[in-house]
Amino acid sequence: MASTPDSCQSRPVRCLVAVGQLFAAAVVGTSVAATTPQTSVGEPVHGQASEQLVITNAMVIYGNGRPPFGPVDIVVEDGLITRVGDWTTGSARIPDAVIDATGKYVMPGIVNTHMHWHEWRVPSIAQPIQYERNLYLAAGVTTVREVGGNFRKSKRWQAESETRAIVSPRILVYPRPNLGPHRTPQEIRLGVRQAKLDGADGLKIGGLDRDQLEALLDEAQIQGLRTAAHIGVEETTAADYVELGVDSIEHFYGIGDVAIDAGQNFPADMNYSDETHRFAHAGELFAQADPDALRAVMKSMIAHNVGWSPTLSIYEANRDVVRAQNLPWYRDYLHPSMEEFWKPNPDHHGSYFSGWTSSNEAAWRRNYRIWMEVLKHFGRHGGLITTGDDAGYIYSLYGFGLIRELELHEEAGFHPLEVLKHATVNGAKMLGLADRLGRVRVGYLADLLVVNGNPLQNLRLLNPYGTSVNVAGHNTHGGGIEWTIKDGVPYHVPTLMDEVRQMVDDARNTKRREVTAGHP
Repeated sequence: MASTPDSCQSRPVRCLVAVGQLFAAAVVGTSVAATTPQTSVGEPVHGQASEQLVITNAMVIYGNGRPPFGPVDIVVEDGLITRVGDWTTGSARIPDAVIDATGKYVMPGIVNTHMHWHEWRVPSIAQPIQYERNLYLAAGVTTVREVGGNFRKSKRWQAESETRAIVSPRILVYPRPNLGPHRTPQEIRLGVRQAKLDGADGLKIGGLDRDQLEALLDEAQIQGLRTAAHIGVEETTAADYVELGVDSIEHFYGIGDVAIDAGQNFPADMNYSDETHRFAHAGELFAQADPDALRAVMKSMIAHNVGWSPTLSIYEANRDVVRAQNLPWYRDYLHPSMEEFWKPNPDHHGSYFSGWTSSNEAAWRRNYRIWMEVLKHFGRHGGLITTGDDAGYIYSLYGFGLIRELELHEEAGFHPLEVLKHATVNGAKMLGLADRLGRVRVGYLADLLVVNGNPLQNLRLLNPYGTSVNVAGHNTHGGGIEWTIKDGVPYHVPTLMDEVRQMVDDARNTKRREVTAGHP
């Protein structure tokens, strides 16, 4: 085959005309001059699948913790990765679209193992569901595990995502089965069976006595349903859930409780229904736990193959609420419905910062130090750690909270390569999708992120807002994910964020008009 021109050694998009002519000439045995001129191949169209998409000159972060390699090309066909290498070798096909990834890094799409869909935050201000979908895709999230939301709507959106009828990450739906303090074990079994019949992908569980938990986890295993546990302060602790076969533990509740002999030392006026009480004293949990007993809990979780989705980012406001209230991306991307929901209000879950004190924050800082050490111990000894943000509460904005989760995993002591493994390979494994997701590997689903820069140098590059850089003496925002590719469909992140900004602007303008007209 004829060689490509010297100026095309890096195979940029502008040289694809010449490459196409060379391929055509090689196939029919003619010179380049004798071939019909080819149409230039450009970048993909936002939200539109191509039969063949080629990403050229990429440095690849594979996903399983191995160091980056490249530059190489990645070929995507019919939603699958079909080649990782030189795309010109052995092929005469001209691609339908090309992304020039020179100077960029490509990694697997992120798996968010703990999130909720919110169509609105307060009834008076509509928040479109597409707002949340766009933000997650813009943060590189291509797969989500929805835990405990509106089951029927989530199943409908799941089907629409699978058929590409909506712009959305892939969705796995984990509803709450028929639970409650007055449910008998048999009623709980029936609830699990009904969830299976309804098409649940797994179950979100918690708030159970021992006999109820025994019935639920036994029936879930019979039905082949994975389980995620938000344990809380209750009769059962992480020890019970681990012993009886739960698949993952969410947050940190129930873990520290195992390591306190007589139970947590709550004050006499403790009211667990008061969220200010609940979250203030949750920040004292790990400080009261015995360190050796905490390590024993980790050992048991590892031995029983119980994963951990710690959701470090959702509680971070507790250690510095002023920082959380003033993050810079709120100026452009905070929907007024969300803003209203976050104001201190006992009727809104997680909006408990009325009367929050410096002592509360100091306790939570201590809690984080111990929590992170326990998490690091768990990971270093083979525990499965994933990433989830639980956003929409406590000043955590969808997508942004997930990237902050990655930063906090690094703060806990994990190398950025390990952090990205938590977010990709480990997330796929927790959801039972490790044979098709989480790696830049031939035969895997084409869930890929094209990142402007090297996220291993700065995980904040994955933040849709980007990071501060100096260009020609002016501070601006650089980095960010340029393309989020899900099932082979490329989504242009700047376009997604422009749409988010428009949704926010429209809602703010509507709110101003209502205030001007004298409506609340």
